Amino acid sequence: MSQISFDNVTAVINDYIRLENVTLTLRPDEQWAIVGANGSGKSTFGKLLCNNLKVVTGSCQTALRPAFVSFEKLNEVLEEERYNDDSDFIGKVDEGTIVTDFILGVHPLACDREKLQVLAQDLAFTTILPRGLKYLSTGEMRKVLICKALMQDPDLLVLDEPFDGLDRQSVLVLNELISKSIGNGLRVILLLNRFSEIVPETTHIAYVKDCRILMSGPKDELLNSEALRRFHAFHYTLPPQLPEIDPSTEIAPLPEILPLIEMRDVVVRYDEKYVLNGLSWTVSRGEHWKISGPNGAGKSTLLNLIGGDNPQAYANDITLFGIRKGSGESVWDIKRRIGLVSTGFQQDYRVGVTVKIVVISGIFDSIGVYHDYSKRQQEIALEWLKMLHMEKHLDTPFRNLSYGEQRLVLLARAMVKQPDLLILDEPCQGLDDVNREMVLKLVDHLGKTGRSQILYVTHHQEDKIPCILNHLELVPAQGGGFTSNISVEEL
Repeated sequence: MSQISFDNVTAVINDYIRLENVTLTLRPDEQWAIVGANGSGKSTFGKLLCNNLKVVTGSCQTALRPAFVSFEKLNEVLEEERYNDDSDFIGKVDEGTIVTDFILGVHPLACDREKLQVLAQDLAFTTILPRGLKYLSTGEMRKVLICKALMQDPDLLVLDEPFDGLDRQSVLVLNELISKSIGNGLRVILLLNRFSEIVPETTHIAYVKDCRILMSGPKDELLNSEALRRFHAFHYTLPPQLPEIDPSTEIAPLPEILPLIEMRDVVVRYDEKYVLNGLSWTVSRGEHWKISGPNGAGKSTLLNLIGGDNPQAYANDITLFGIRKGSGESVWDIKRRIGLVSTGFQQDYRVGVTVKIVVISGIFDSIGVYHDYSKRQQEIALEWLKMLHMEKHLDTPFRNLSYGEQRLVLLARAMVKQPDLLILDEPCQGLDDVNREMVLKLVDHLGKTGRSQILYVTHHQEDKIPCILNHLELVPAQGGGFTSNISVEEL
């Protein structure tokens, strides 16, 4: 393995993002993690490592065959799948690109197929090889992209937040694969928000802030650094009260005795494959729920049944806000009572607007804003951004933010109207330790003092929210798919 080095490098990605004065040497016997807060420049540094940035000044020596796996790449793949979806033209569901074909390409060799089988077993996803990409969960898609990268026999593998979206078992599997890859001589560089995700094989850490390398050196030395603790410390004061609700868009409250959600023996399947099978669940007034289950268990499918984005909702016994699905309500009757944060929604929010417009759009349940909005609505949007320390980005194009910063903006969008039901599907995905703690405290505050009931999906056991006492766990069902296991617990 050759040495990777940067000598006083300045590199540009666009008018808003640039790395400046990068000087760093990564020796062949070293394994590095690049750590930093949201928007610090970690992903940009990953692109520099993989020769994907325009270098303005300085000199650099990088790997010959690099591979880069990131949320950005995941979004690109899924966007192409949507573009090529011919379901409306062929009169049936278009499976899209099959996982095996995506990884191997058009003309795979026999040895490539053998290698894929080995990697699929190492990553524990052999069962999804014949499925279409668009039917995969975020965690499953992450495994596929890592597998495709490894099939290219790179000199350098850069993994941007590789553990986000993975269930506990998948995290263990990926840790083993990273360890095995390093043992086989592959250089692996991790770009991380959380210090807890640094793998044992890591020997050195670089801490990135404001698109500069603030500190770098041996792992133990940096982790014990008082200066690093100060840079990455958590300082957040809960607001004395939540922003007011815009009176012009407020809707009539629901009757107190009415459950928000009632599902009875719900079944969702595609062809002969069950996703949900015999699921029953009731969300009564005043309850906040945690939802958990392994990758591919149908958590996102369950939430799509609620949000109105899955047509199979109308073939099941589902009642939302006292109205039976399929009884004449519009999708907008449902959406106006719901606030949503999810990976799928973040991928869908592709319009070229500023952060201010994204948050205001939550008041109107739209992607973008297509009519006039009031000065008071702007003020409310700004108040929510201030609560998440994102007010400095008010006029920044949304698509120019980092993945984690976009997540914080979409949280503000979901909460801006204080909906009856706040659906948070892995809301801390892509967030650094500091922003994660801020979001957890704010969601708990909202659950205790606001009017919203919360559905919170997470893979992280440590992401505990005291106001949430009810737990819906998706577990394997007899005959295939997943069903409900319900408990009340002190989280």
